[in-house]
Amino acid sequence: MTDMTNGPATKADRSTLHFLDGSTSLSSYAAIARRGNVFLGIKFSGLVDGSPVGAAGKSYLHVRLRSARNPDLANKLDQKPGVKNVITLAEHQLTLDKAWPKFAFENVSADRASLTVGMFIDGSLDSDTHAVVARIKAGNLFLKLVNYAIDNAGAEYRIAPTKVVAAWLVDQAKPALEGLLQVKEVMTIAPEVKKEFKKLIDEQVEAVGPHLQQLKAIYQKHVQAHTKGGKE
Repeated sequence: MTDMTNGPATKADRSTLHFLDGSTSLSSYAAIARRGNVFLGIKFSGLVDGSPVGAAGKSYLHVRLRSARNPDLANKLDQKPGVKNVITLAEHQLTLDKAWPKFAFENVSADRASLTVGMFIDGSLDSDTHAVVARIKAGNLFLKLVNYAIDNAGAEYRIAPTKVVAAWLVDQAKPALEGLLQVKEVMTIAPEVKKEFKKLIDEQVEAVGPHLQQLKAIYQKHVQAHTKGGKE
């Protein structure tokens, strides 16, 4: 099994990573394994509540794996001093899905093969948002996902340190996780905002005024109060 320990990854560490393009994005996958000019990449793909699939009280953290050819990256790696990669003819002839036989890819084409893998974690994303996000930030969940991908690809084909890839995934997930917390805060504040705005418009029936601006001002006031209260 690959390394399962935690540890920070420095910027210098992350400079050793290589990236693959997605179908509609550039450099969105970190390359973690290689067979000839076929690379396996990984990226953060999402966090969802488990209730819709019968897993109430749990959330599903998932990543996307992508197998694709990149001759330019292969040539770049082969030219590095001290690198002794022996690439067989058979590896150059591998198809994108057969290069990683332990994976059952969902989407296979001439350009790429891909699938989603993930894990269920305790806590409902809908009702325990802060606890779920805190668990992801504090734990080694992304490290487990990276290790799973490398173990199934074959440790002998690994081209990136697991901790470095996991740390990169944490950074990729941060905007989405922060967005979930913001949505939760808005949902918490919404009833208070509605109550105050209702009182305001009840007093202004048939009165012309900048009501949307007033609603925005009420919302911002509650956001600031909520934020300040959370810091105390």
